[in-house]
Amino acid sequence: MTRSPFSPTSATSSIPALLTAIGLAIVATIALIYRLGNIGLIDETEPLFAEAARQMVKTGDWITPYYNDATRFDKPPLVYWLMAIGYRLAGVNEWMVRLPSAIAAIGLMALVCLVVVRCVPPSRSPYGYLKPWFAGGLAGAITVLNLHTLVWGRTGVSDMLLSGCMGGAMLAFFMGYRALEWDDVLHGDRVSGGISGSISGERSPAAFAPRSARAWFGLFYVLLALAVLTKGPVGLALPGLIIIPFLALVGRLRSTLRSMGLWWGIPLFLAIVLPWFVLVIAENGQAYIDSFFGYHNVARFTSVVNRHSAPWYFYLIVIGFGFFPWSAYLPAAIAQCRPWHLAAWRRASRSQQLPLFALCWLLGIFLFFSLAVTKLPSYVLPLMPAGAILVAIVLADATFGSSAIAPGLSAISAPRSPLRWLNVGHGTSIVLWLVWTITLGTIPLWYTYDPAVPKINHQLIESGVCQSTGISLALITLAIAIVALLRRPWMGSAQIIGFCLFTIVSFHPLLSEIDRLRQLPLRDIASQIQQIRQPDEPVALLGFEKPSLVFYLQDHVMFFDRISITRDWIDCLAPNTSALLITDEKSQEDLQLPPIA
Repeated sequence: MTRSPFSPTSATSSIPALLTAIGLAIVATIALIYRLGNIGLIDETEPLFAEAARQMVKTGDWITPYYNDATRFDKPPLVYWLMAIGYRLAGVNEWMVRLPSAIAAIGLMALVCLVVVRCVPPSRSPYGYLKPWFAGGLAGAITVLNLHTLVWGRTGVSDMLLSGCMGGAMLAFFMGYRALEWDDVLHGDRVSGGISGSISGERSPAAFAPRSARAWFGLFYVLLALAVLTKGPVGLALPGLIIIPFLALVGRLRSTLRSMGLWWGIPLFLAIVLPWFVLVIAENGQAYIDSFFGYHNVARFTSVVNRHSAPWYFYLIVIGFGFFPWSAYLPAAIAQCRPWHLAAWRRASRSQQLPLFALCWLLGIFLFFSLAVTKLPSYVLPLMPAGAILVAIVLADATFGSSAIAPGLSAISAPRSPLRWLNVGHGTSIVLWLVWTITLGTIPLWYTYDPAVPKINHQLIESGVCQSTGISLALITLAIAIVALLRRPWMGSAQIIGFCLFTIVSFHPLLSEIDRLRQLPLRDIASQIQQIRQPDEPVALLGFEKPSLVFYLQDHVMFFDRISITRDWIDCLAPNTSALLITDEKSQEDLQLPPIA
């Protein structure tokens, strides 16, 4: 029996696998581990999660999350649990707040690499056996080397954990679906290079899926449950909105659903998800149902919440800049997929359908959140792995030749069309690098006011960090432009090296400087309060809410947004009692309060 040139490949040598693993370890260290806990928590959202986890450890109540002594029903408990476990193991610190996000991103990166290596065939070119490892390593690197993942993978909130769990579930499903290839063989549908004949959802599959498929589907159900425990029903709804259309497009809906072990998978899913929801509803009743399901899920989709509205094209801009620099190659990747040729995709083997699955994944999340009324940039974070797979395949084809898409598609469409799109992608990526060079190099011109630091632009100019950022980015952009002119097949590697350099020489110094100006004063205030505060002395902040103060003070803080409310609070204090009020000089004069000596 001869191996089809389009069939999935195993490692020809252990050397490519080792080099890929080392490369991804370096990428993960630079993007996600390096200086992870070196800056303080970033207001407003990150300290809310961090403090809720800290209060779990303090009170021992691991069912109902609390922040500042009030219930916090925004998200389910998984991210709080992981942070709280980290606190127990290594103390309450920024590292343990952000480590769950970093681990989720690293795990997702590794799984993306594995799936692409298994599904992308070697090419017929010299050294073509390296193509699966190049494509897999590139896909894994792109998964974390984009602005969206770089930010959210280093932030202690639930978004990256959701992306990791849901993305992992999607990839586990596809590997289980791929392992069902044996069913096509049993029905005599395999031909050289693909699947031919009638492939219908009406066909009765064998009674039992192979062991590898059951293992992958088991992982799918577990990760799906963890996604729900991370962010609620959206962790179940989005995979369903992606998987079902994909199976319908390839004509394998009913047969795959019957082979997925729903009879044991659904009970496994419910066994993981239901206990906490039952307990939290038992403790909090209708208040939890109205807040979590009503406000934070239904209301966010059907109405504007917290003034987070945006036009319909909002996520086109978010993906364009958030998936930088790889968003420039998405048009070429979609052109190479040619999703409109369904007949050819249905003739393809299951492994070869990975690009179509990734496209359904990307479009499913994009369309779902575009229809939602409340819009936030982090909502489309879960589509980044799908974009990474699509872009890695098209760049691997440009480097090694021989399309990884379904056989027969190149005969339907002009074979040079994807290359023209790819050349446009190279040029667009350079334009994006220029845009970010100008944007970050001129921060003081547009970031002119911050409530916490009114003259932050002047201080950024004095520090010189923006000037050095602009110069370093200009040099990186120039180097990538030279590669595009002289060695276009090397553009994928050049973009990775350029982004790693950007992370080290630009991103971290700029973030550290903004932290010094914006967040360090609050940490200093918390430290001073702990030194001078009397037992049970209340603390209040006038002006704007800063949850990081609660976390670093590790006690309750009252927040007032108006002087009149603050004056009423002062008047209500018992005689001969003291309180600490944090405010600016003008408000202090209006309240006629003496400063602390």
